[in-house]
Amino acid sequence: MKKITNRLTIMMVIAMIAGACSSDKKPKATQSSDQILKQVSEVKAIGKIIPAEDWALIASTTPALIKEVLVKEGDSVTKGQILIQLEQGNAPLDIKQEQAKLNSIKAQNAISLEDIHRGKLHVQELQDKYETSKQLFSKNAETREVMETDYSNWRQEEFILEGLQKKYKAQQIAEKEQYLQIQKTKNLVTDFTIQARKSGIVMDLTAHVGQSISSTTELGKIVNVVEPILEAEVDELFAQDVKVGQLVTISQVGRKDKAIEGHVIYTSPILSNKSILYETANEGEDRRVRKIKIQLSTNNELAINAKVDCTIKIK
Repeated sequence: MKKITNRLTIMMVIAMIAGACSSDKKPKATQSSDQILKQVSEVKAIGKIIPAEDWALIASTTPALIKEVLVKEGDSVTKGQILIQLEQGNAPLDIKQEQAKLNSIKAQNAISLEDIHRGKLHVQELQDKYETSKQLFSKNAETREVMETDYSNWRQEEFILEGLQKKYKAQQIAEKEQYLQIQKTKNLVTDFTIQARKSGIVMDLTAHVGQSISSTTELGKIVNVVEPILEAEVDELFAQDVKVGQLVTISQVGRKDKAIEGHVIYTSPILSNKSILYETANEGEDRRVRKIKIQLSTNNELAINAKVDCTIKIK
């Protein structure tokens, strides 16, 4: 019944337009609805200013308590800027403990390196001693027993040296792993700061000191307000008349003195129900709309989410 009533209302408006266009002195033949619609050169639409890019959520990657909120709603922030500081718990102490382990491993490696250096010198001495015994034995100037003892001592020291070198390599691996562990712990500390994921303006900020949050808690948004666009809805009666590139005149609802211009950059391929741009339930149910996007051609002072009237030049 609502759709029938609204269609009758539209037809009455069209009839009034036809009557206004006729001359009192020279009556004209009655025009059909299609003929009247063909004479329409402008289409009215309602819309709102939105960011050109999707907003970025302000959220934590780890559960914690909020220690300090460093920004307020409406602040301009840059990508990477710290917005919120969280309670770190035992993280700083964990870093100190991991650093102490690293220092211990490095000290052990330094000792092992010295042992290897001394071991190499000792191996060289025992090898030289064996070579000397070997030469003397060949000249019958030394006994076989002494020569074999010198050889055994040399080879035994070589085995000890190889063991020290293997131990040092294992300790080097442990040192690298400890470096990684420290970096991992430091990254956990970094997780206790919430940074801006993009540059823009802080909106819908709900964070407060002492608040317990999780990785799913939304604390606000960051919106890029540079070069915003206009999202509008055109009644289905004129949906096919709106094309990309058409000129649009825009003014804030109730203000006609500061009109700006733009042009259509997108038209939805489907019709949909009216959105919350319409203030009553009846407005949202009676007819469908075609959603369009408009690029603003001139600088403007319209705020994000500002409701505006649009006049689209279709002819």
